This record gives sequence, C-alpha cells and structure tokens, in this order.
Amino acid sequence: MTRVFRAKRTSETLKMAVFIAVAVVLVILVYAALGSINKTQQDKHLEMVQDAVTRAVVQCYALESEYPPSLEYLAENYGLTLDREKFIYHYRTFGSNLAPEVRVFPNVPRGRSG
Repeated sequence: MTRVFRAKRTSETLKMAVFIAVAVVLVILVYAALGSINKTQQDKHLEMVQDAVTRAVVQCYALESEYPPSLEYLAENYGLTLDREKFIYHYRTFGSNLAPEVRVFPNVPRGRSG
C-alpha cells in the first residue's frame, strides 16, 4: 500500500512539474510575441513619420520650386508636426534645387535600449 501511495504521489508531483513547465513556456512565448508586435508597430510608426516629412518636402518643392531650408520651415509653413520627444530628425540640405537628405530615428531615452 505504501508503494502505491508513493507512486501516486510521485506521479502527481511529476504532472504538476510538467504543468508548471508548460505554463512558464507559454508565458515566455506570449511575452515574446507581444514584444514582436510592439516592435513592428514602432517600425510602422517610424516609417509613417519618415513618409510625412518626405511628403512635406516634396509638397514644398512642388509649390515653391525650391526645397525647404529646414524642418522648422516645413512646420511653420506646411503644418508638419515634429515630435522631438519620440523622434530624432536628420535634415541636411545641399542647395535649394537639390533634394535634402531626410532621415528619422527613434529617440531612445538615455539608459534604455531596444
């Protein structure tokens, strides 16, 4: 009778350990999936901001026959909204008749990565 009891208890302990291991793996998988979704959304948002700046640059050139001298000019005259807390904007001009170099990067606060 003692052997049956021990075997039953060992079997229940093993089942519980397997259940906990499966639960931990599932939690890790869900966390990884959510992180991946968040990264994808951030990438899409960054792409949308880059496209908005580029469209404003092209619109300015189409209307004025010159590329804008700065992002601030686009903000003041074309309604471009610059969110400098979330993004770093790189804008380099080569002359009023040459397309500027425009790049947008995520603004990662110091001490934080990813």
